Amino acid sequence: MAKYSLYINSDCSLIIEFEEEISLELSRFILGAKLAIEKASLEGFVEAVPAYNSLLLIFEPKAFQVERLLQETKELLDKTKSLAPSQSTRHDIPVCYHESLAPDLAYVANHAGIPTEELIKLHSQAEYPVYMLGFLPGFLYLGNLNKALHCPRRENPRPRVDAGSVAIGGDQTGVYPIASPGGWHIIGKTPISMLDSSRQNPAIAKPLDTIIFKPISLEEFNQYDH
Repeated sequence: MAKYSLYINSDCSLIIEFEEEISLELSRFILGAKLAIEKASLEGFVEAVPAYNSLLLIFEPKAFQVERLLQETKELLDKTKSLAPSQSTRHDIPVCYHESLAPDLAYVANHAGIPTEELIKLHSQAEYPVYMLGFLPGFLYLGNLNKALHCPRRENPRPRVDAGSVAIGGDQTGVYPIASPGGWHIIGKTPISMLDSSRQNPAIAKPLDTIIFKPISLEEFNQYDH
């Protein structure tokens, strides 16, 4: 069982903070705890929000009986089992790395000291686990970016980044699911939608799923219905 500390976070929430370093194993435990708490139907329970190394529990203010909820949550955590790897799905995401869709590709390659072709190869040959969703609806926080591709965020964020933009920021990579301001370096673009509000689960993936980026040509990109 992962080591944790349980705190009062607000007048209607608790937060569980885990001591272990960010990892797939910790994410599996956090999601196992989320599932156990959801199934327990604690009085006044509203939502459990997972992050890299924490789990936020939100309750209805009128039902927020601190001592009872602290005790019941601790009992559930002590019995929690990690989510099984078999409950994850792999998603292949087509990405066009053409310079017309990748304004920062040359900059990131220069920062890494490698040709752009090598950058594309390194970026697309990894399997990226989804640790959490956040920042924007459907934005996937992915792990396992090759260290050679780590690059500080832009000094001047763009006021608008198109939906589908594939980018690198610090030691992470990801895809902007909707148009928004952004400070990550854009190295490509996917023609598929990462977020569909008409689906029961709007985001294309969930925590513990894995993402594979598949390079496509500009011609192939333009064949999609944008």
